[in-house]
Amino acid sequence: MEKSFTLTAQGVLDGVGGTGNIKNVVHCATRLRFTLADIAKADDAVVKATPGVVSVVKAGGLYQVVIGNDVPEVFVELKKLGTPAGAPLEENTDVKAPVTPGSIVTSLINTISAVFTPILPVLMGTGLIKGLLAVLQIMFPEWAASGDRAFVILNAAGDTMFYFLPIVVAYTAAQKFGLDPILGIVFGAALVYPSIVELYPFGPWSLESVLGAKIFVMIRYSGTVMPSIFAVYMAAKMYKHFRQTLPSAIKNFIAPFLTMVIGIPLTFLVVGPVFGFVGLGIMKGMQSISGIGAAGSILVGTIIGGFWQVLVVFGLHWSLVPIAIMETITPNPVFGGNNVNTLLAYAQIAAFTQLGAVLAIAVRIKNAERRSAAFATGISGIFGITEPIIYGFTLPKRKPFLLACLVGALSGALAAAVGNAFSGGYGLAAQMGSMGIFSYPSYILPGFAGSTANFLIHMFATFMAVGMTFALVYGTYKPEAAELREVAAVKIDTSKVNIAAALKVFAPVKGRVLPLNQSADAAHQQEALGKGVCIMPLGGKIFAPFDGVVEMVFDTKHAISVKSSDGIEALIHCGIDTVKLGGSGFTARVKEGEAVKAGQLILEYDKDIIARAGFNLETQLVITNSGDFKVITQAKSGDCAVGDIVLYIG
Repeated sequence: MEKSFTLTAQGVLDGVGGTGNIKNVVHCATRLRFTLADIAKADDAVVKATPGVVSVVKAGGLYQVVIGNDVPEVFVELKKLGTPAGAPLEENTDVKAPVTPGSIVTSLINTISAVFTPILPVLMGTGLIKGLLAVLQIMFPEWAASGDRAFVILNAAGDTMFYFLPIVVAYTAAQKFGLDPILGIVFGAALVYPSIVELYPFGPWSLESVLGAKIFVMIRYSGTVMPSIFAVYMAAKMYKHFRQTLPSAIKNFIAPFLTMVIGIPLTFLVVGPVFGFVGLGIMKGMQSISGIGAAGSILVGTIIGGFWQVLVVFGLHWSLVPIAIMETITPNPVFGGNNVNTLLAYAQIAAFTQLGAVLAIAVRIKNAERRSAAFATGISGIFGITEPIIYGFTLPKRKPFLLACLVGALSGALAAAVGNAFSGGYGLAAQMGSMGIFSYPSYILPGFAGSTANFLIHMFATFMAVGMTFALVYGTYKPEAAELREVAAVKIDTSKVNIAAALKVFAPVKGRVLPLNQSADAAHQQEALGKGVCIMPLGGKIFAPFDGVVEMVFDTKHAISVKSSDGIEALIHCGIDTVKLGGSGFTARVKEGEAVKAGQLILEYDKDIIARAGFNLETQLVITNSGDFKVITQAKSGDCAVGDIVLYIG
């Protein structure tokens, strides 16, 4: 079935409160990250029920909508619908929110997300190129060293993003801070201007003559991020001030003139040196932690291996990327002079534990629908995308997720310990690269004597992470009754049905239709309440199955009955044993006695609340007055959309 990214975008937009409630939105590899004017206006149930949405996470002041691999397409559709994809230029900046420690942390996380998430796909792509070059240097060393232009061009493709990172970061920072992006690019480009780069042979720091005075400045900015970000932040403040105070007739060209003529010198004399020093300090700090001795690298491996997926749950994992980038600014002599990081070298080990967990779950369950979904999310896990695994399988069951984190910590610690023997106590290292299986080439470090060991240790650690997690989860996972039920393929025979004359009942929810006798609920298996079908839902919205009147909305909101004008009495029951939730997660959209049309929204539920409480989401559609009719025939099996005919009644 063709995906509708427009439908997903519109549903998410409606759920977060419309464009008026959105300050800006960015996206990472799997999720949309909204900064909302009022987060309380967002309706989680509406967002989660939108086709294409995996889950919702609220953390770090951001409203995060987990989409999966289709997030770039949904993001494009959001922009077409008028969603602001960056902070707008605000003429009135007088209103100030109170500054608290929490607001400072939230602002920092928001800034990191907005600045770095747009560049991550390209950053990972260039990482793959560098990994490819590392492989080519091993396979064809003479060709790589010959200066052949093909190798030179590939090397340029791999280095360009990192070398001109100040420009790229300046562009995304300008969108975040409300500066004209073109002006932001100019500030970033000034940092890598050729005349500045020519000073590099004298070192990253130098005493330079400025108006006759010798001033201590930093002169090497290629590959840095913090000087560019804070320079653009300063420029945004200046530009907005000039736009507000200058006469309308001249502000369009005088505002950028004043911003550049004042801001760029300040960037080189103040902002660049200060934040360049901070960035260098972070880099040295990371290297010193790993170099404390064997204990330092093992500590890093344990923490990243154990808590990386916890950060993924809250969408905070990408906040570590700037630190990793800063660590790669200068060549690391320990690892053959390569630009490497020792922080994220263990992140992929943690990601592979989730793959092992979901594969164990897939093997343990018998239900074809659920098993197929588990294997499908496992495929995404091979490529480093773990959110579908986490939200769909491991986190709702809790124990598989915790076991995966435990194995991640153990695997990370062991990988660091073994890596110490080949790196003088610095553990593992990797170039900035991609995710999942595409991360392997990043561990090949040309010129480093322990390069082969670095690569093999990482590969073995990921295999061990998958195997150990698989074994632990397989041995402890207890499938639900519905997951153990083997469902045979259903063949629908409607040859004896007078389709033209029959009354029709439509699917109230998108999902997979099964005969009622294959329900996971014993009472419905025996058709104790009447004939019908059961549906494994893909969304959290229930729609009217025909034109009629709402007869009853249960107090716990988990079930609703509707009667058609033709006398059909249908009960729609959401989940199994969900009455025990006492209404938590359910919202009725109609009242008793209210007239409804086929396809009208009548009930919503939060699938995450239900799943995390351990209840089956199966929805039953039952004709409670089945005895009033001669025949009730299932009209469809397999995948269904809302409005598809699922029952013929005559």
